[in-house]
Amino acid sequence: MKPIARHRHLTRQRIARIVEKWLLVEPLLLAVWTSHALVFEPRIQTIRVQRGRIEYNPDFIEQLSDRHLEATLRFEALRILLKHPYSRRQAHSAISYAASNLTLQEYLQTELPFPRARDVFGDRSYDQQFFEFYYHKLLDQESPSEPNPSPEETASGAPGAGTGEADAAPASGSSGSSQSESEPGLVAESEPGSAAESEPTSDKGDRPPNRPPDLLEVYTDANLSGVENTNQWDRDELLSDRLDELVRMAQANDSWGSIGGKLRERILANLHPKLDYRAVLRKFRTSILSQQRRLTRMKPNRRYGFAYMGSRRDFTTRLLFAIDVSGSMGTKELQQGFSVVNRFFNYGVPAIDVIQFDAEITTDVMTFRRAQREIQLTGRGGTNFSPVLAYLEEHRDYDGLIIYTDGYAPSPAPPQNRRTRILWLFVSEAHYRSCYPKLQHLGQGAYIKSSAREVLAI
Repeated sequence: MKPIARHRHLTRQRIARIVEKWLLVEPLLLAVWTSHALVFEPRIQTIRVQRGRIEYNPDFIEQLSDRHLEATLRFEALRILLKHPYSRRQAHSAISYAASNLTLQEYLQTELPFPRARDVFGDRSYDQQFFEFYYHKLLDQESPSEPNPSPEETASGAPGAGTGEADAAPASGSSGSSQSESEPGLVAESEPGSAAESEPTSDKGDRPPNRPPDLLEVYTDANLSGVENTNQWDRDELLSDRLDELVRMAQANDSWGSIGGKLRERILANLHPKLDYRAVLRKFRTSILSQQRRLTRMKPNRRYGFAYMGSRRDFTTRLLFAIDVSGSMGTKELQQGFSVVNRFFNYGVPAIDVIQFDAEITTDVMTFRRAQREIQLTGRGGTNFSPVLAYLEEHRDYDGLIIYTDGYAPSPAPPQNRRTRILWLFVSEAHYRSCYPKLQHLGQGAYIKSSAREVLAI
């Protein structure tokens, strides 16, 4: 066997031996790991997750002890499970990577030389927070004299970013290039000569000529590998839904393995309620897209990927979201309701007006322009839909009203305002079937299919 082929074979065997041990003790991590294609990629420095693929440099694997290798594989499996590469992309790549690592280290507390939150911020109150929290805290710490990498660097030109075919695979990791056609969790051999080569990933001129680079240090240092390891992170609804199904199966079968406590709560909180948000918006308006196209670096060009700017057309629908905060609505249902509001921002909705109601409207209208982490609830009395429809009579410039409720209230009189379409969104299918028949003359109905919660994003 040739030295290079033997090198690949040995690293593949080391990874396989560790992952096979998870069959009995870590079934969820094993399921997550095998949902991705494992790809040999010598053009990167360490290991990274993107587009349904786990790519690794064999030199990095070779340098790790067995204990550090297992910690690294577990670290990346949890990164997938929390969907950082598929729903957490931020403008600053290095800080995104640092925030992701900080989140994972807080919950896993591995022996890898990643810092804890208390080491970075000097405050134990920052322990075990979520990804976006750490991202913005780290961004605040960034020195004004230290500029953020430009979107162009993040998207296409960063050294070591890997711009060949290995980075052009479809997001699902199931079709396209030869690497992604491999079976999930198996090693696919990349062909460096068949794609445009990346520039060197780091400047090695400062190292002594006979001293190999410390790749574990590179892996844990966001300034050395952050851009390379996050440059292909992007929203992927298909993969996110697939990961949600694995979590639901683990919850149903109690097959969490060593995952417990707050980490399990965070994973459950990261589930998406099953609701077709685009379909909901279409119910309110024949055309919900603006006529003006906006170029963006956060979306790949359909033909050229991140090398060129993609485009998006923003929603122009004006929405009012009324959430039932009466005593019959439990904490879980209320958390899920505000999660639905947060999810609309993922689809280009610029702002949503929110009101809370029980027997009356209990708050002034709140205009949300981004996802909210904490909401102050007021009310918890009986339920009456009439004040919400009266509010709609006085404010006729909304395209749609979504009333999130369990439905336990008398049917109100129909509003005179026929311009604004109404959608009754029920907390579950059972509530929909029980309560919607008496409300269907007032608007269309829908329900959230899953009891999963999406409260705080990690």
